[in-house]
Amino acid sequence: MTIMVIMKKQTLALLLLVSLARSILASDFHDGFEQGLDNWEPFSPGYALIVSEAEGNNHVLELTPRSGDYSHVILKADSPTGHARMEGRFLFPTEGDGYLGLIYNHIHSDARTDFGVLYVKSNGSYIRVSPHYDGNPSWRLHEEKKVMLEGDRRIEPGRWYRFRLDVHEYSAALYIEDMETPAVVFNEAPNSNGAFGLEARPGRGEPVWVDDIRIMSLEPITSPETNKEPESKLGPWQYQPAIEDSPGLNLESPVLDESGWQSLETDSRGAIITGQLTQNVSGDRSVVYLRTSFEGSDEQSMAWFAISSANRIDVWKDGYFRGTVAPEQYIWSDHISVPEHVGARLPLRISPGRQEILLRVHGDRFAGGGFFADILFPR
Repeated sequence: MTIMVIMKKQTLALLLLVSLARSILASDFHDGFEQGLDNWEPFSPGYALIVSEAEGNNHVLELTPRSGDYSHVILKADSPTGHARMEGRFLFPTEGDGYLGLIYNHIHSDARTDFGVLYVKSNGSYIRVSPHYDGNPSWRLHEEKKVMLEGDRRIEPGRWYRFRLDVHEYSAALYIEDMETPAVVFNEAPNSNGAFGLEARPGRGEPVWVDDIRIMSLEPITSPETNKEPESKLGPWQYQPAIEDSPGLNLESPVLDESGWQSLETDSRGAIITGQLTQNVSGDRSVVYLRTSFEGSDEQSMAWFAISSANRIDVWKDGYFRGTVAPEQYIWSDHISVPEHVGARLPLRISPGRQEILLRVHGDRFAGGGFFADILFPR
């Protein structure tokens, strides 16, 4: 009996040690790339390599852009998500168009692949926010978040830079060199959890080196509340996917299933993010329909549909075609008040009561996937 008790105690102690080891591994993952790419899943094999620095025997991960496609790696190891930190260092070994995308909250399924990205650009020395909706970057939607890197953060080829990415559900803060003050904070990732990863510039450009990646758990905190922009005169918004891609020259008001409409919320700025509805790499659903409405009155006979869009959009009002909006380089929340950011404005003849607007959004543009819209009445 005594022997059995001792064996049970030894087994319990062993199980506790194994559990503790797994807990430590899950909360503090480190990869100096001395053992190859075993911990990572390359999206494009051959464009993620382990190379040696010119001096010494240190090995680093080299990511090289793949012409016409994506080049990134996703962490395979069991590591924390939701409230976690990825830190390490990066270097751009050559002059030219260098780019390092820091991926977080990566979730892949048969239907789509969405993840957050904050990327560092070597030429130009800046950071941009670019969540990927079904793999499609979206930097056109967040130009107001662009941050120039200056002083000790200014990017120079051949120099190593420390970075830290703190993720709390939908919120991410990126630190470069200065570990006290974030260079940029973004609170609206596509997912609230998921894997970390690293990305070279989609399509073309120069390689980037990464080393000493460490990932650890963080104490959960509540993501900061985001203040919404003043309410638009439009709303609420609804959407339904196109049954098939409608021809761009078909100006007849489409006949849609009334029961197929689903509610759609804007982001904290008031933008409609259509990239979360259309497919880019997982399927061919590149068109989505949206509808909204506003109230007219006896005093108003004319109005303008004001829109700042990263995608081509066909517009109908009460069943009548009103025009096609061309895509812009960026979308702006202040497109009504700032002349430099003015987008398209379509004239509308209105009557008292509810006025309905129908949009057909073509979601097949690189780095697109969203717009701002409102109604303007004559003064």
